[in-house]
Amino acid sequence: MFEILWDLLFKRKEEPKDNPEPLLLSSPQTGKKEMKKPKKTIELIEKKESQELNLPKIINSEVNLLVFPFFALDKKEQKKRTKVEYRDIIKRGNEKVEILWRVTSNSEYGYPSLFDREVHKAIEQIITETLRKNGKVENPLYIGSLYNLCKRMGIKKYGGFQYREIKKALERIGATRIKSEGTFYQKGKKQWISKSFGLYDGIIFKGQEKDTGEIADTNLLYLSDLYLQSLNSFYVKPIDYNYLQSLKSKIASRLYELLGVKFYGLRNKRENFICYRYSKLCQLLPITLQGYISLARQQLDPAHKELQETGFLFDCKWDEDTGKDWLIYYWPGERAKKEMRKIKTESFKFLPTEEEVLPKPKKKSQSLPKSQIDLVNQLVALNVSKITAEDLVKYSSQYAIKKWIKGIHYTKAKDKAAYLVKAIKENWQVPEEYLKAEESEIKRKEQEKIQLAKEKKEKEEQRKRQEKAKRLDEIYNSLDPLEQKEVKRELEKRLLPFMRNRLKKEMGKGEISKLTKATLGEKKREVIKDWIASGKIKSENSKV
Repeated sequence: MFEILWDLLFKRKEEPKDNPEPLLLSSPQTGKKEMKKPKKTIELIEKKESQELNLPKIINSEVNLLVFPFFALDKKEQKKRTKVEYRDIIKRGNEKVEILWRVTSNSEYGYPSLFDREVHKAIEQIITETLRKNGKVENPLYIGSLYNLCKRMGIKKYGGFQYREIKKALERIGATRIKSEGTFYQKGKKQWISKSFGLYDGIIFKGQEKDTGEIADTNLLYLSDLYLQSLNSFYVKPIDYNYLQSLKSKIASRLYELLGVKFYGLRNKRENFICYRYSKLCQLLPITLQGYISLARQQLDPAHKELQETGFLFDCKWDEDTGKDWLIYYWPGERAKKEMRKIKTESFKFLPTEEEVLPKPKKKSQSLPKSQIDLVNQLVALNVSKITAEDLVKYSSQYAIKKWIKGIHYTKAKDKAAYLVKAIKENWQVPEEYLKAEESEIKRKEQEKIQLAKEKKEKEEQRKRQEKAKRLDEIYNSLDPLEQKEVKRELEKRLLPFMRNRLKKEMGKGEISKLTKATLGEKKREVIKDWIASGKIKSENSKV
């Protein structure tokens, strides 16, 4: 029944296989059938439209859709997935509330894929442009040609196949339903929504008939009332679209969306990190829940590493001593902090304050690992109390602790211990002087490493030269006296005139200098080497 209603809503018609538009169009003015414009003419128009595109680097994404899952992150998962469900118990005010977010696919269209996610990001570009230009979004949303959607998505090779895939993606997103029980926040009315809805209410493709009876001359998208209201209430978060596209890991790109929202909430909290249960994170991304910590880390750590290397995360830490449901701590990096600073607070507010009911950490019976004990001892040596030092090591970024243990000496703080504790807890940037000194030390070590490598190479080359000289001397000594005499005559011929004169003088005195001996030795080996190459000396001993 739902599929029939959906078909009527979207006015689905049988489309030509290779052409996304009908061959004959009805003119709204005359009602007569008009021939479709030649393909070359359409291509010229589309190229002109593409040249006029000035794609936004920062796009506005609806906050609820950044926090909660909608698209599959894996092709295999997408094929077998029919729904995504997120349940949790949170503390809202003074009461505990059970919340639900369920995304259910349509049996005909399937579950929204990674490709669909890219299509929706292109739609978000158009929404961003519309909000900046008009201050609000209205239905229908003019989304332009399928060619331009390809350009927005960064698709270089485009044609009938890509156009059809984009049309399927838009229909699949529209056919997907969301069930919210206290999860979708409506900023305009300041209330939590408990109802079923979709993102798109309908789409009319170019060449199809509109409700007015006219033929659509472009692609039109109708956003659902809830989605439209949320956008017009500016319940959106700016995200760096170029950075999002640059992330190789899809899990990393999803974490960027989710953590970017949650990091903003740290502004009014004492903590400088956010914490997620592993099981909760699996629901929110969404990814498959793993039963072993090794598999869980294998699943998430590559994404963590990419976000750290690109500056979005400062540090990430797993707490493995919480049973089967591990805790993961995230500290914002410079990229995340920079994004937070750019956000205008008056027009952008996140979810109302809520507190997740996390399981209480189990008491640790075992002692701290050696690496953590070393950090505790270093903090104690800087006059930090042992209890405070242990708490810092357990619940703060160890990377930050290591930095500040060195960086504290570059501050002018009178009470360095108190300053150190506050700096670590609040994730302060280490002093600029320390960073310069650290950079200088890194360069010094690199130069030292290069010099050592150079010296090692020179020693190896010298060793090879000595071995080769020894071998050539052995070959010379293996020759009979007549052959040795002939070698001497040949090497004398090769001496430069001034060396021959020097040799005669030194022989007359009965004492040959070290320099002359070295020169004669080199010339002797040169002769032996040439004779071996010419075949004049044939012996197993001649192999050099």
